Amino acid sequence: MLLRSSSSIYPSIHLLTLGTTCRYAITAEDGSITLSDPGASAHVSNLAERMRQLELHPERIARVIMTHLDADRIAGIPLLRRMAPHLTLCGSSAMHTQLQDQDFVAALWRRDQEISSWFSSLGDFPQIPFEEFRTSLAIDHYLVESDTIALDEELMIRAVSSPGHRRHSMSYIVVPHEFLIADETFGYNQGRRLVAPGGDFDIRMATRSIKLFSHLEISGLGLPYVGAITGELAVKHLDMVVTNTNDLIAQVQQAHETGISDEEIRKQVRDAFYSTSLRDPCLIRSLEESFDAIWKQVRPPSV
Repeated sequence: MLLRSSSSIYPSIHLLTLGTTCRYAITAEDGSITLSDPGASAHVSNLAERMRQLELHPERIARVIMTHLDADRIAGIPLLRRMAPHLTLCGSSAMHTQLQDQDFVAALWRRDQEISSWFSSLGDFPQIPFEEFRTSLAIDHYLVESDTIALDEELMIRAVSSPGHRRHSMSYIVVPHEFLIADETFGYNQGRRLVAPGGDFDIRMATRSIKLFSHLEISGLGLPYVGAITGELAVKHLDMVVTNTNDLIAQVQQAHETGISDEEIRKQVRDAFYSTSLRDPCLIRSLEESFDAIWKQVRPPSV
């Protein structure tokens, strides 16, 4: 089943949808909340509203887990810390290293302001001073491969490195539900039969990361865009990402060898995989950037 609207997936796992962008909240027995990728600053107030609609209280956010360091995923953390000042920010040492690069953080800060401009028709959004932005992104809890975070006696989260969309991409398995929260490494769901690869950093590395989960009995998949997938469709989605990635690489090469122009191949790949009728500017930009990054990896050698 594909779940698009904000709802409870399990009693302890909740989908929070803003436009087509998705976040996931995990609630422990004591009411504390673990939140994945809260989004950009422009998302935070609406995210808090969505949480309250599901009777979740933003001030009870105890920790944030990050899948990767794009502005549309994590630039709202400084504003979120104002709502929940005691939250713990969880990420890997590779993320920490990236966040030590002040130029990288400054680029995140500028992109966050750009994202706010996309939603200007909804009103003005708080502008976080750069120094507060930088310090608020300091990681409090460093995660290593297969590290677990115990939420209560039965509920825990296991961190798994899954490079592909970014070098530092991380995925999280919520146990005992075996629900996987992932980033674009696991592809974009573009419909029942079409899944677009999201291996911006390395498309083949993304395939290897996905295959690591093939032996697990995943009950659901929390994607960053469009919605969450549960049941057999989650496993089918993973299979389709791998199949479509391999087919994309092979078909681009075959089309080149049969004399189709490079520009026509490029157009077909973009139109088939990375266009959308949905109007969420974050999804549109993410698809555009994934297409550009992946085309550089699969394009014919003469381009």
